[in-house]
Order: sequence, then structure tokens, then C-alpha cells
Amino acid sequence: MNSGETQDGADGGGTHITARADNRSRVTVAGRDVNSTYFVSASTAALAALVGLVLLVGVWQPWQETAATGERDRTRAAIGSESPGGSSATTAPDPGPASDGEDDEEPEEPEPSTGPTPSDSPSPDPPDPDDVAFASVGVGTCLNVYDDGWGELNHERPSAVDCGAGFAYSKVTMVTTAATNCPDGAGRRAWGHVNDDGSLIALCLDRVFATGQCFPAILDRQADGSLNGEGRLFTVWGCDRTDVPRGYNAVMAITAVLRGGRCPERTGGQTLSWDVFNGAATVCAVQTET
Repeated sequence: MNSGETQDGADGGGTHITARADNRSRVTVAGRDVNSTYFVSASTAALAALVGLVLLVGVWQPWQETAATGERDRTRAAIGSESPGGSSATTAPDPGPASDGEDDEEPEEPEPSTGPTPSDSPSPDPPDPDDVAFASVGVGTCLNVYDDGWGELNHERPSAVDCGAGFAYSKVTMVTTAATNCPDGAGRRAWGHVNDDGSLIALCLDRVFATGQCFPAILDRQADGSLNGEGRLFTVWGCDRTDVPRGYNAVMAITAVLRGGRCPERTGGQTLSWDVFNGAATVCAVQTET
């Protein structure tokens, strides 16, 4: 190489630039010489930089590195990246073809019944014993019932007894819905009752008189010495009792019950008579010695 020349590159193939002091340059490209005249200036420096950039790009090839980096990113995404919580994210499985929306619907479950079940149903209240007792009484039934002397019956509910028994003191002659429907008069009484359901029942009673029974009475002695009195005929009173209900002054003992005729006279005491059952019978009685 001549004095004052500079050479860039190597022998053989490639690009060679030779600069000389006489402002001429020798450019060898692929073994061929290209001569040009140039001035050492900023244009020369820019050309040299451009040529160097071409060489650098040919060796470095950044697009290959970018492609490789993208390939690595896609590979990492396919494998899965670790989530912050420590579990790895995976690709969701293919759900398969979409359904038309009818066959895949779950059948609707029947709504539970809100009505009462047999076990939840409240058991009916037992019937009232008084209601049962009054309902069980029919016409012709004899009862151990009488007036206690104070205006009340001796039992709260009727109870059937043998009509031939000595304690059969009354007898049912009619069953009705109101006490006012019962016949009244001496020897009779109505016994009404209200059931739990509000319905009414009434027993029409006739006193069963028998010889030897006693009842209280009010006696008045007349001017001629005879007695006249009012008896409490539906009451059964102890014949040996010395006390009497208030307003009464005597205890009468039944000597006979007649279905007609006159009461027989008794020595030692005046016999009194009372018509009962609207005159259908007569009760004969004398005052007990107290």
C-alpha cells in the first residue's frame, strides 16, 4: 500500500476502502475496484458510518432474537405461569359444543308442601263430659236427681239409674232445646244445659214419689184447727232431720201416691194432700214429729 493510504477490510471477498492523501479513494467491492474522488468531510464520515451500520446489521440480525424471544414467551404461556397465590394457572378445558338450552335444563323440584301434615294437625279436644251425659239421656230414663232444698239440683250432670231403685227420684218425660218448652206445675222441673258448641238441651223431669220419702213444707193452722200447707214437692229431705230450708217450718212424710181418689185418714195426725202433674196424681203426707 502506497504511503498516505489507509485500508479498511481484508484481502479477498468483501468491501475494501482505500483513502489517499490526494483526495482520491479506492473502493474494492467483491474483488472489483471502484475509484472515486471524494473530499474528506462530514459526507465521508456519514458514508463510513452507514457502511458500518450495514455490516453490523448483517452480523447481529435483531429480528431473529425478537422471534426467538416471542417463541419463548409463547412456550412459557403454554406451560403456565405461577399465580401469586402459589398455584399455577392452567388452560381451561374445551367445554364442547353449546347446547340448545332445553335438554340440559335441570328438572324443577316440586316446592315443599306448606299445608299441615297429619302429624302436625292438632288433635281434637275430648268431648265435654256434661255434654255427653245430657246427650245420652232419653225419654223414660230415671235419674238420681232432686232439688236439694235450696233451689239447686243435687248433681251437675244426669246419670241414669234403675227406675225400680229407691234412689230413682226423677224421670225424663221429654228432651227439648229450651227449658221453657217443658210442662210446669207441682212435681215437675226443667233441667237446661248449654253444650260447648253453643247448642241447647233441656230435660223435662217428673218427680218420682214413693211412700216413706219426705219433703219440707210450710203449714198454716186454720181457725177450725185444720192444717193447710204448701209443700216443696221436688225436694227430697231427710225424714229425721230437725232443720228445714229457710221459709219452711215442717217436714212431711209421704204416706201414699194416688192416681185418683182421696187420701186415707190416719189416726194421730192430719193427712194432707197435694195434687201433682197437673192433677194426674195425688201425694198424701203427714207431718213428722220433730
